[in-house]
Amino acid sequence: MQTTNFRYQYHLHRRKIILLILFFVPAFVFSQRNVMENDMKFARKPYHFGIHLSGGFTDFKIKHNELFATSDSVLAIKSKYGVDFGIGALISYHINKYVELRTTPGFLFSNKQLNYTFANASTDKKEIPQVFFELPIEFKIKSQPLKDVKIYLIAGLKYGYDIGGKFKVRRKANMPIQSPHDFAINYGAGLEIHFPLFIFSPEFKVSNSVLNSHKYDNSLPSSRFIKGLYNRSFTFSINFEG
Repeated sequence: MQTTNFRYQYHLHRRKIILLILFFVPAFVFSQRNVMENDMKFARKPYHFGIHLSGGFTDFKIKHNELFATSDSVLAIKSKYGVDFGIGALISYHINKYVELRTTPGFLFSNKQLNYTFANASTDKKEIPQVFFELPIEFKIKSQPLKDVKIYLIAGLKYGYDIGGKFKVRRKANMPIQSPHDFAINYGAGLEIHFPLFIFSPEFKVSNSVLNSHKYDNSLPSSRFIKGLYNRSFTFSINFEG
């Protein structure tokens, strides 16, 4: 009974079914061809150039010294998350189909905060603005395309130089003094979305400094109990390249 009903429905709608097949099969093949053409067009270029925009959260990883453990005047020193914004260029070199060597030189504007809590219940906040020129070198490992999208992982190293560090002003304001140099490890992931004229890539990235930027100064109360300050950030960025 069910077989007879199925045959009846098939004969009733077979023209519609055939028309749908004739429409969707060429459309699917054409869309796949367009995806492959877009992918191959960009893959043939050994270099890609573009722009890089980023925004995220940043703070310090703090290491206290031995004096802090024995102090009865300072109860806590904590770093509060601030925001950062970056803009720069993007240069990418294709090593092979799946691996690229990439750099995104540019400027990062950030604002961090250190909060001090004292034994007499008073508090003190130190706002630390920074403007870094950054030069990361990263490897980008990509997947096979899924329609017009590729998933990728990134990892590498970053050098930064604080060009906005007003160290004399910071000293007068009793702020911890830092080295202008910074080295960090970067890692993250993203999506590479292919369009006919450009590639759009949203990505997230974690950056952890491996260099202690703190310059100990016993004459500065804000510096006296700190052994190390390490920059760290979580960033979301968008890239346009062609």
